[in-house]
Amino acid sequence: MKFSRAVILLVCMCMVFSSAARGGDVELVMQPVAISSQGDLSVFATPIDVQNGRIAVAFVTDADVKTTPGYLNTVVREGKKIDNVWQWKSTTLDTNTLLDPYHTQPSLAFDRNGYIHVAYNMHNLPWQYAISEQPYSVGGFVFHGQTVSKRELDALRLENKTHYPDMGRALIPGNQITYPAFFKDRAGDLFVSYRYAIRPARNWDARSRAEGIARYDTVTRTWASVGGLVGLKSGDVMPYGPGASVATAFAYDEDYVPYLVTLAFDGDNAMHAIWTWWDKHSGQTGAVNVLPSYRKVADTSRPIPVASASTNHIPGWSPGTRFDTAKSIAIAANGDVLAILEPQGQNRKLIRRDHVTGRWSVPADTPNSASKILVDHDGNEWLFASGLNIFKRIPGGDWSRPFRIGQGLCDPRPVYSEAENSFYILAKTCPDRSQAVVYRFQLD
Repeated sequence: MKFSRAVILLVCMCMVFSSAARGGDVELVMQPVAISSQGDLSVFATPIDVQNGRIAVAFVTDADVKTTPGYLNTVVREGKKIDNVWQWKSTTLDTNTLLDPYHTQPSLAFDRNGYIHVAYNMHNLPWQYAISEQPYSVGGFVFHGQTVSKRELDALRLENKTHYPDMGRALIPGNQITYPAFFKDRAGDLFVSYRYAIRPARNWDARSRAEGIARYDTVTRTWASVGGLVGLKSGDVMPYGPGASVATAFAYDEDYVPYLVTLAFDGDNAMHAIWTWWDKHSGQTGAVNVLPSYRKVADTSRPIPVASASTNHIPGWSPGTRFDTAKSIAIAANGDVLAILEPQGQNRKLIRRDHVTGRWSVPADTPNSASKILVDHDGNEWLFASGLNIFKRIPGGDWSRPFRIGQGLCDPRPVYSEAENSFYILAKTCPDRSQAVVYRFQLD
């Protein structure tokens, strides 16, 4: 299916502190843009990417005259600098986006060839997924998901019902998808993590949610699952048969639901993953997670055992610790793993896994309860907190005083451009979260 929307060209007269950027320079790349203050509150989404001098962002916006009544919009924007001025093009990708503050927000990424991949508007739905027709362009998108009718969307919106019993017919494996997030390895190859139903034909409590990871091949333009096999029985999926007797999962457990697998890749291109689990028998909601877990996969092209809730635990937490689902991971210059977790009722914690011994450090508070961590090509480690406040430390050093960017901003989503040695940071205006901005922070 092919579709395109009217593209709006916007010229952003953004402030540039220096035409030849120097270390510490800050540039407002995208002026404040209206977003839905109720429809774009997720912690899972990866809504910004930078590549080859281009920026792509995506978010949920409030309804307009073209929106289906009762729904919101999903908007994708692409920006580039021409004659020292940032110019933006915008397209409305979807006018049937569910008002679901923590689940239906879009994630996007450029693949190695510059095509923009967008996953959007899903909470236990088939893949809603599109790829741009042309590299570095939002002028048109081709749908590679599984069609969901207005009647089916209304059933979810009004009755909280979903019925998609097949294995999934989209380009990315799986069905009844939630929490898609894109990541890239050191070669620029695209990965996506997501939750899905292994047994989608069963009743709600028996659908067996798992975490999937898939890897994109830019030559064949196909996705392949990363993980191991889980056997299926008649009644788990419809239709059932030779092509639907197993599912591939990265993390799965009959008594738990895995949440928000977050990825980073080291210098050898090994994949590192952190995630948490929800105890299905705890009486708590899925927002209360336990058992933070970690796994290293040296070769994502080979089958690996399915991770269960009884393995791969990150130690160092007191009994009864509960976690929010958000997390962040990066790889230090020496190969150590750096991760941020969010124990409920506490400051966010930074932990470090020694790449030689495999031992985890004692959890330490992040400055200003920073939520994201990245490492630049010189090995400097960076934390990003609301404000915006950015903290730096050299390997083995202490955190710096904060670099302040803007005012009254929150929910930072930073990405690193190694080619430019810069961070691009998507953030929201707070406390209302009704606008989004993008800043560029030039490193030394």
